Formats: sequence, structure tokens, C-alpha cells
Amino acid sequence: MARILGDASDKLPAATSKARALLIGGVRFTHAAARFWASLLSEVAADYPDCNALVFKTLAGTVLTRDLLFPEMALQRELDRLQPTVPIEQALKEALAEFEIFGPPGSVQLSLLADDREIKRCQLPLDCVDADIFAYLLTWLMEWAELPESQWNSDRVEGAFPIRDPDSTLSGRVQFEFTRSHISEGLYRWQLLMRRMALADEPRNGEPGN
Repeated sequence: MARILGDASDKLPAATSKARALLIGGVRFTHAAARFWASLLSEVAADYPDCNALVFKTLAGTVLTRDLLFPEMALQRELDRLQPTVPIEQALKEALAEFEIFGPPGSVQLSLLADDREIKRCQLPLDCVDADIFAYLLTWLMEWAELPESQWNSDRVEGAFPIRDPDSTLSGRVQFEFTRSHISEGLYRWQLLMRRMALADEPRNGEPGN
């Protein structure tokens, strides 16, 4: 997977290039969300060893549901529902009209923290992640943490789950806190705080192993 943080090409750790899957609860996940989180966490661990927290911020109006776990299936169901009554040409015109009114999805800002000190801030590349795609990535965190869907759209959600990348040295336990505050007319300010805690037998970031 291409580098997410957009640093210089001469800083390409092997862990980043090999991150293709996640093992969570003994189950191997290889879909796009798993590859994104594996690549990003491996990249941060390799290039920013002092980083112990990631903060994502964006504006979004998406309602988080289990349909977002498999968006292609949800899209097909919606197309099947519309097909008998709405011609595909009309559906495309309506979608383009909505795009002209609301514009493209917003960007996602990422800050890397070392304790309370910000060591990097960047906007995630729009060809990789925008506000709509981030909703899909976020629902998988909720799913892996085994949180009930009824909690996903609360103003504050906390979760955690063990994580391991079988293709690199990435392992530990991910803890996250998702908060959202209403701005106006269904638009919310989202913030995701994520921490990866080292396992008992794993060296912490910046510390040598045994």
C-alpha cells in the first residue's frame, strides 16, 4: 500500500510496504479497512517511534450503521430497491445534483502526539481517505471492539481490541475514543483519538527489545 503520511520517498520502512492484513480475535482481515489501519499504524511506528496517540478530525453527516462495513453490498441493495421505479439515468442525475449542492466529501486531518506534544500534523490524501471513507474505516473499529450498533452514533464512544499484523512486528492493543458534536442541520464535528498500547512482552515505542 502506498505511503499514507506523504513523507519523503527515502523513508520507506519495510513494515509499511508489507502491511496487508490484520489479525483480530484470531480472525484474519484483508479488506481495505484492515489494510489501511495496518499500513498507517506500521508507518507511524516505524517513522515516529515516540508517537503514542493519533487524533483524527473531520466534519461529517454520515450515520454510522453496519451497512458501512460492506458498502458495496449496501449500494447494491439500494440499486435493487430503486431499479423497479427509478431509471438508472434519473438516479445518476439526482446523485449529480446532490453533489453540486453539497460538494465533495471533506478532508480528514491527522495529528500525531508524543504524550501531549504534537509532533506531526497533516491532511490525509483525498485519493486515500475523505470524510465518507473515514466513516467506513471508523465502523470497522466499532465492529472489532464488539460495540453494539446502537452505541455507534452516541456523542462519545470508547472501545478497545487486540491487534496484530501477521506481516510485520505490529502488535498490541488499540484503544480509541470517538466523539462527535453537532454543528448544524445534521453536520457533526468528528474526533477520533487512537492509542496503541504495547503488550507485556513487547518493547514500547523507542525502546529496544530483549
